Parts: sequence; structure tokens; C-alpha cells
Amino acid sequence: MEHVRLRPQMYFEDCFKENNLNSLVFESLCHAIDEYFDDNCTEIIINANGNLLNIEYNAGMSLDKSWDLTKAECIMTKIGACSNEKKHLEVGDEFCRVGMATINAVSEKCELKTIWNKRKAHFIFEKGKTIFREISEADISEDSTTISFEIDKEIFENSVFELNELQLKINSLKDRLPSLEIKFNK
Repeated sequence: MEHVRLRPQMYFEDCFKENNLNSLVFESLCHAIDEYFDDNCTEIIINANGNLLNIEYNAGMSLDKSWDLTKAECIMTKIGACSNEKKHLEVGDEFCRVGMATINAVSEKCELKTIWNKRKAHFIFEKGKTIFREISEADISEDSTTISFEIDKEIFENSVFELNELQLKINSLKDRLPSLEIKFNK
């Protein structure tokens, strides 16, 4: 994670070239879009403001173990794990160029809450490292995921989400995936 924080321009070229954080939104949708193609995700809610990003969708991240971590935690903390977990290569090509772990690495704080297969998990990360993990059984049968990123201002300085441009890109995504309900709250 430290190498990402030391060389963010190498990983987040679009953010630095466009002088905004908009590309992070689409990178953060990779798991949701992957689940959409399996008919598991039908709704995504995006909230972006300043350097804060919140993504909610109605599909869970796997809590099965992969080595000593859940797959959800691997996706959020291991470089390359996000693309390795993809079931649909076209999703990885378009939405997972840097991966969730890389975005997590440049976040001051990140929080993941997911419900998957009647189990729920809550993770908190600081600068890409897990500082809190809680997994338990859930009475809830609907899967869901909420991911919140507080993008590190020290790395991206004055860059924020450019909401009008972001709205246009989200509208384009809606046109391409008409059966996926995408809500964008500014």
C-alpha cells in the first residue's frame, strides 16, 4: 500500500490529468457491475461530495475465506485481488484498472459494510490497512454492500469530485446498462 501512496500519479493518472476525483467513482463500481452481469445487482446509489464517496448496492461481497482473510477484505486490501475475483473480464477491463485496494490505499479512511449469504461484516481501513473487523450471522436475507471512502487530501490536494461532469458520465453508464438503476446524489 505504501508504494501506491508514494506514487499516486502512476496509479491515478486520470485524476491528476483531469484535476478531479471522478474516475474513482467508476473504479469503485467494479464489484457491483460484476454482480450486475450475474443478475445479482439491480440498484446502485452513488453519493459524492468534496473528497467523500459513498457507494451502496444490493449485492454482497463474499465472506468466504481466502487464505486468512475474507474475499471482501482481500478485494479491499490486496493489490490485484479485485481483478482476480472478477467473473466477467469486460468488467475488469473497464471498471477495475486500479482496483479497490488501490483506492483504499489513498483513502484517509474507508469503511465497508456488507451482507452476504446471511452473514454481515463491518471493516474499517486507514490508509489501506484494516483497523477494525467484525463478522457475524445476520437475520437479513437480502445481500447489500456499502463502501465509503474519504480520499486523502494530502495525496490529491485540492482535487474533488466534479459533480456536473460526473453526472454526465453516470448518465452515459445508465444508457449502456438500462436495466441497472443508478441513483446519483450530489
